[in-house]
Amino acid sequence: MKKILIPPVFVFLSLILIVVFYILFPHLNIILFPYNLLGIVFIFLGIHTSGQSRDLFKKYKTTSDFNKPSCFIDEGIYKKTRNPMYLGMFCLLLGIAIFFQNLLSLIVPFFFVWVINALFIPFEEKMMLDTFGDQYKEYKMHVRKWI
Repeated sequence: MKKILIPPVFVFLSLILIVVFYILFPHLNIILFPYNLLGIVFIFLGIHTSGQSRDLFKKYKTTSDFNKPSCFIDEGIYKKTRNPMYLGMFCLLLGIAIFFQNLLSLIVPFFFVWVINALFIPFEEKMMLDTFGDQYKEYKMHVRKWI
């Protein structure tokens, strides 16, 4: 996998797309104030979720790169979802899309999930299975991929 094609790049491209939709399709800016402020809740939820995951990675000194993981984490947010960083990115994008009020922008976070499911998660799950074997199989049986 090329280093340039990493999830934060897709988040950045998704943010650009949300803004482009807001500008090019103003007639679809129909999520009115104060309802668009619900987006702020999702933004903070996304930041918090990704932050919890990042903190656990730091605690166990493992990598968030696409390198071989050095530690298996199944505590904290990882008890609820196998992909808290991606879930956080999704919530962030959803919050921004809601805040920008554009109906078409609401498609972008779901497209992001599709891309992540297609390009990254299978690769990561194979790496986890190769590295941690039965421990990861058991974990997958009890913890959902997203929520």
